[in-house]
Amino acid sequence: MLELNEPATIKNTRKFFEKDLERYETVCAGRYSVQGLNFENIKVNSSNNTSAVMNRYNQIITYSQRLACLKPAIDNCTNEPNKPYKRVLELRYLKHISAWNVANNIGYSHTQYGVILNRAFLQFADVYLLEQLKQGVKDILDLHVYHGVTNCYTMLET
Repeated sequence: MLELNEPATIKNTRKFFEKDLERYETVCAGRYSVQGLNFENIKVNSSNNTSAVMNRYNQIITYSQRLACLKPAIDNCTNEPNKPYKRVLELRYLKHISAWNVANNIGYSHTQYGVILNRAFLQFADVYLLEQLKQGVKDILDLHVYHGVTNCYTMLET
């Protein structure tokens, strides 16, 4: 059985929230659903490479599916006074409130907030993986890193 590399998993999850999430939203033009759209007969006159166009459409679908799992995954994180993981993730990454203000809002020092955020990242990685499986996402993004595995993100084909 693979052993979880917690610091690397925290790093991946932080990268997901701080860099990748914005790219997902940009590529998908916000959080609009592209589920059910038929891309088979689309023609783009300005591209000589139709496979590149199809790859881009596939990327939009993948990002859209991953975005659809974001809020349900956060909602399923623990939200107790001593484990306010859901609240921290919502305030920091959905409402874009500064770390200092989030720490004040939940009633913890900045140092304690950092510990709670790291625990929230670990729990989110677990819940996000399960949510993608539950929703039938085709290209699953696993934010976990395991000892002995060097790739940044793990992609699973379902």
